[in-house]
Amino acid sequence: MKANLKNILIKSNCIVREVLEKLNIGARGIVLVVDDEGKLIGTITDGDVRRAILKGISLEHSIDDIVHYNPICVKSSATKDDIKDMFIRKAVKQLPVVDENRVVVDLISINDILLPEGKANPVVIMAGGLGTRLKDLTKEVPKPMLKVGQDPILHHIINNFKQYGYNKILISVNYKAEIIENYFQDGYAYGVKIEYIKEKKRLGTAGGIRLAKDYLDEPFFVINGDIFTNLNFDNMMKFHLENNFDITIGTKQYFYQIPYGVIETQGKEIKEIKEKPEIDYLINGGIYCLNPELIDYIPEDEYFAITDLIDICLKKGFKVGNYEIKDYWMDIGKLEDYDRVNSYVKEIACTINEGDVND
Repeated sequence: MKANLKNILIKSNCIVREVLEKLNIGARGIVLVVDDEGKLIGTITDGDVRRAILKGISLEHSIDDIVHYNPICVKSSATKDDIKDMFIRKAVKQLPVVDENRVVVDLISINDILLPEGKANPVVIMAGGLGTRLKDLTKEVPKPMLKVGQDPILHHIINNFKQYGYNKILISVNYKAEIIENYFQDGYAYGVKIEYIKEKKRLGTAGGIRLAKDYLDEPFFVINGDIFTNLNFDNMMKFHLENNFDITIGTKQYFYQIPYGVIETQGKEIKEIKEKPEIDYLINGGIYCLNPELIDYIPEDEYFAITDLIDICLKKGFKVGNYEIKDYWMDIGKLEDYDRVNSYVKEIACTINEGDVND
């Protein structure tokens, strides 16, 4: 999963304020200073900016005095062993990657080298919602960071994907994003590689996917950040690929009992009374597999729900798959849902952590 260069590259004629903006958007703790041709000139870290401000440099000051010129970098032709050796010898956490003309082509972290490669399919987690239905619980923390047992919901989601080999994680953040970023950082401590997609305004599930386009060149997962499940994600992706679907929706059977006797009539006559009948539906489970080509149908910088994208797929004749979730699944949307999940968390978490990933 290559770095999103537009979020970490900055021109040499910029000011300190622009560096801060890039550091915030890129969430990598570093920006790469390049010339007009994209050739690497130097680097600036968040620590460099903090130290400069403490010395009295204003936000409107040129970045000339805080750039590290001629930084350590690696060629795009370098082997993984060469890069690993460079990290060890130079004791750095991130390395710019340049081509034969010194044009920046990537930024890799020690995380990328030391963690297992994992499967190619990225995971997009939508974690930017306000969680208003949970009332006071989400005044201080975003809903995906509410604890189920000892760990946040988001931790459970990431851990479940990781156990099936999906360790390329993109988290779309908005509301109280800094809490999520400070907790997970680059994901290394959790055995995954995390990039953050920052919504400046609420864009809906599909709108958030559009922001992640530069990272998505393989079929990928999308999951809402308030879903607690022990779903076998590998089986779902295999189902998506083997059936050549363009988008696959994870669905869940939902039962509802009408609390009254239901009357069936014919004209003015009553023909039957069904006492508190139970009806069932397949509902949208908030988990999807998508092919990257669909991203082009999502408008830029506009609120766009995933259901809007599904409607386009249906109208255009794309293959839309139904993967019925037989595993435990709960959308933690209301207080009673949150309480219910926590009452069963030990049993569920055990299944998540110890389940047979080869099922």
